[in-house]
Amino acid sequence: MNALLAALRISRRGIGRARARSALIVVMIGLPILATTAMLTLSATREMSPWERLTMDLGAADARLADTGVPVPVRQNLTGASWEPVGKRRQDLQGRARILTQAEVQALAGAGGRIVPLTRFYGEYWTGDAYNEVPVWEADPRDPMTNGMFPLVRGRYPQAADEVLVTVPMKTAVGTTIRYTRGDVPKRVVGTVVGQQAVLGETIIGLPGSLLSASARRSAERFWLLDAPAPVTWKETLRFNRGGMAVLSRAVLNDPPSSAERGRTMLDGLYDPDAVRTDVNGILTTVLGMTLAVIEVVLLAGPAFAVGIRRRRRELALISAQGGSARHLKLVVLADGLTLGLAAAVLGVALGVGVARGIVSYVGVWPAGELGPFEVPAGQVALVAALGVVSGVVAAVAPAVQAARTNVVAALAGRRAEVRDRAGWPLLGLVLLVAGIAAMVYGIWGSGVMMFLGGVLGLLGLVMTTPWLVRRIGGLAGGLPLPLRLVVRDASRNRGRTAPAVVAVLAAAAAFSTVAVGVASAYRMDEESYRRSYPVGVTAVYGGDVTDDSWGRIRPILEAKLPGVPLVEGYHAVNAEGRNVDFQVLGDSCSHCVISTGPLGVLPAGGPDLLRLLLGRTDAAAEAALAEGRAVIFNPKAVENGETRLSVWARTMEQQEERTVTFPATVVTFQGPSPVLGVVPPAALGKVGFTARLGHLIVAPKDALPTPQMQRLIDGPVRAVTPNVAIRYEREVPQSRWNRDFPIWIMAALAGLVVFGCTFAVTGLAAADARPDLDALSAVGARPGTRRLVVAGQALFIAGFGVPAGLLVGLVPGFAMAAQQTIGRSDVLAMGLNGIPYEKVGLVFSVPWPTLLAVGAGLPLVAGLVVMLFAGTRITPVRRMG
Repeated sequence: MNALLAALRISRRGIGRARARSALIVVMIGLPILATTAMLTLSATREMSPWERLTMDLGAADARLADTGVPVPVRQNLTGASWEPVGKRRQDLQGRARILTQAEVQALAGAGGRIVPLTRFYGEYWTGDAYNEVPVWEADPRDPMTNGMFPLVRGRYPQAADEVLVTVPMKTAVGTTIRYTRGDVPKRVVGTVVGQQAVLGETIIGLPGSLLSASARRSAERFWLLDAPAPVTWKETLRFNRGGMAVLSRAVLNDPPSSAERGRTMLDGLYDPDAVRTDVNGILTTVLGMTLAVIEVVLLAGPAFAVGIRRRRRELALISAQGGSARHLKLVVLADGLTLGLAAAVLGVALGVGVARGIVSYVGVWPAGELGPFEVPAGQVALVAALGVVSGVVAAVAPAVQAARTNVVAALAGRRAEVRDRAGWPLLGLVLLVAGIAAMVYGIWGSGVMMFLGGVLGLLGLVMTTPWLVRRIGGLAGGLPLPLRLVVRDASRNRGRTAPAVVAVLAAAAAFSTVAVGVASAYRMDEESYRRSYPVGVTAVYGGDVTDDSWGRIRPILEAKLPGVPLVEGYHAVNAEGRNVDFQVLGDSCSHCVISTGPLGVLPAGGPDLLRLLLGRTDAAAEAALAEGRAVIFNPKAVENGETRLSVWARTMEQQEERTVTFPATVVTFQGPSPVLGVVPPAALGKVGFTARLGHLIVAPKDALPTPQMQRLIDGPVRAVTPNVAIRYEREVPQSRWNRDFPIWIMAALAGLVVFGCTFAVTGLAAADARPDLDALSAVGARPGTRRLVVAGQALFIAGFGVPAGLLVGLVPGFAMAAQQTIGRSDVLAMGLNGIPYEKVGLVFSVPWPTLLAVGAGLPLVAGLVVMLFAGTRITPVRRMG
């Protein structure tokens, strides 16, 4: 303990003498702690437990009853958020929904209970450019039982059916009138209320009976707030369950039943107080992610410790000359890491909590309420602080080992000791690098744990091999101009300072490259796998249950709104029972397929105009075949001996009909994936026992392209005819370039921050460390510009080596991420049941070369130019010791 106290005292004095370098180390360690603490605090504040949400969900009520709509008893989890029918499967109860009346709910509540209805569904309002679908609540916020559920920010509560509340995220001013539903029903906004995470984002609230449309009636969720004469215990909850209701009870959450009382089921979720879960993959991923973060922090702070040791080598030599052992020298340097790591942890945690608090306060006023009560996860923050302290100590380990090997005579004489590389480290680093690549490749079919493990192994391998690479580069400096030759040789001679900085920059650039490749590949995958329901540019009005009378009213509306625009008709098959039927391809129609289907179904019926629309061209032979009563098929593998065999599938049935139909068929060449298998003439349906019913009125893109003006013209009037009709405007892949590029540029900004911060810090340390050499250079006649070029060259070497190398290294995990996305996407697409077979998309690997080249060349040049502009050229004569 005496030695430790002495080391801490020496460390404190050394830190005080080198305040700038000490502050730099604190910043390097503290910034990740600050960011992580703020992120964890915001996450804990955002994620609210059911106990924290009680006022939002119950107001002042004792319980909230949810009408499950099933005619049998149910069992539920603790909160009632998950439930299942007792002794039945949900799919067996389809079509048997039962909506409880207020009298039935009141009977379940008992004579002493008072109930207040709540209804939640989805509705649309006109934003000025399009109709936006948002959650809609019907509730009476004036009732004392709803107190606290809809806190007012401004305005008042609605008093009439034409008045509504909106949440602050909708950004609709009080006093304005919104156009609600496609029928443009005017609703005046009289107040704004606080948004609530997962319940009230962009939301419209109106009085009961004022907003629920006929089309939303079947899908609406119905709740009842209950003011009971006694607490609603778990026994009472079970009684409501027997009546087909799920219950969220204040008493049950405050005093949860045991597992024996509740009965363990698969419904037990996150808030089951008795369940003990061990997510091994999650724990391993977290540990490996933290390991990567610690390594990056060590690489950032390590050069500063290395330079500090070099600046204090005379002091350490004096300690050794006075009897200090190698262990004492290590202890002095490790005390630096402990002291600075502790200071960084305290400051980082304090500032991180402060930043999170500021964000919560700002968010609480601006979009009002996407966050819950402010909460600091003390355990997680303490772990982050401990990791910060560990990072400081670990960053000082390598300099401590160097200090223990100090050559006392050379240090006291002012000479630099020769740096020697560990003979086996480059080979071991190469082995770890190969193992990391193998782990990432294995992680393509495994889990994210292997990907993180590969990242850790690869980064450790780079840490071990980079000093060897820097030394080899130093041997190639002979043909460079004088400033760059001095820079490269200085970097090679001081590998303990240069190599960690290069690896830190390399890791940041590799992370950016990985994300860029992953995002670009995902976007390319979207383009490759997206299957349109109609050709691009089509405006389609469609519906499977639209009557002939409704179509007779819709057609004049379209003809009036779009004068002179021809309408392409599409039909679907109807069986003898009046059910819409579709077809499924039999046999191996393609070798490696997934399934897609859209509103047109597998095989729509229509005339030559529909065929031309789907083909995108005029094909006289195909139209002649259609006129002869033959189906025109786009997939040659679905036609055998001039016929196509299809199984019949009724849309409203749970199982497939046991019959097949055969159509005479003609194959037509189709380029690319088609939204349908082909087109059959309406008359051919009658020959196999079906009738043709109008299901589509389509506007071809050559006649009228979909625009917001067209949408305003036809959406409201058409949807007002019947709720069974829908309108689709088929556009390109539904993802904007901004959405695609935004994650890339965010990651580029973070990588640039690390690159610039590390480069500038290490360049400053290198310039300070090499000041005697620079002064000697000036003393023998070098111009100030040469001195400036040397300093700028140090920045250019670190960034110019680390960034391009990192971008190339990042292609490996980027490839693994792209492959993992392809496998996951194919598995999801393969879950389709019926539709148009099309070939699976293979491995999609897209590299945004222009972006990578811009970052690879731009960051080093910018770093070098900035350092050149701010480099000092003042000569400070020094007394040199011989």
